[in-house]
Amino acid sequence: MTDHWAAWLRSRRTGGSADARRALFERLAPVRDRVLDGARIEPGDVLLDVGCGDGLIGLGALDRGAHVIFSDVSQALLDDCRAIGGDEAEYRLLDVTDLGDVAADVVTTRSVLIYVEDKARAFRELFRVLRPGGRVSMFEPINRYGAEERRRTYGFADVAGVEDLLKRVFAAPAAGEQTLVDFVERDLVDLARAAGFDAIHLTLEIEVSSTPPWQTRDWGVFLESSPNPLAPTFREAMEAVLAPHEFERLTAVLRPQVEEGRGTTRAATAYLTALKP
Repeated sequence: MTDHWAAWLRSRRTGGSADARRALFERLAPVRDRVLDGARIEPGDVLLDVGCGDGLIGLGALDRGAHVIFSDVSQALLDDCRAIGGDEAEYRLLDVTDLGDVAADVVTTRSVLIYVEDKARAFRELFRVLRPGGRVSMFEPINRYGAEERRRTYGFADVAGVEDLLKRVFAAPAAGEQTLVDFVERDLVDLARAAGFDAIHLTLEIEVSSTPPWQTRDWGVFLESSPNPLAPTFREAMEAVLAPHEFERLTAVLRPQVEEGRGTTRAATAYLTALKP
């Protein structure tokens, strides 16, 4: 079976472009730093990076003196992290809803709960594996904000004349995508509190701008990119529902906007920190 988590992080997220992947890591550096700052790492702390993915958070924690346990549901991604982190860290095949016998001083996550159906169980597991006085620090997109506009325009500035085609392309979410929009920031606070956490602090950030949500001006890279691990690429989504002449009609409207960097962004993200008493 295809490991869609590894496929997305290795290639589909950035359309197979090495340059786009490097640029994305640079843009994510402030997110990494804020999550790690919120973790308040002390020398020798055991840090469990849940859903480590390509290692953004965990590798940064190594640089701050933590003993890092990389955990993920993808063995391929754990192997990728091991290739960089080496023997100074641990690597465990774990799901956020079942973290086994881990004991940690700090737990970090980035864009993990958004893919989890039973978020309450996930929070209970994060709480359980922390030692008393342990901290959790996480980042989550709040995709319910602006969801209707994104589905209608996909961030393009002008969709006049092709609204019908875009509606068909994005008519049905991919399997599992309902978890991406089934919560808001207040739910994260309530879930953390119900799990037993104290000193809960959440910062919500909202961006509304006249810049596109995608990060490329290369139409080919855009076509081969996917917005999340569960979704098709833009090309796959178009080819699945559009006839060739409709594909060309939509391309004629959208391609110039990609290449000129014209679009609109409406996005919300949340940073949460909390303490286990």
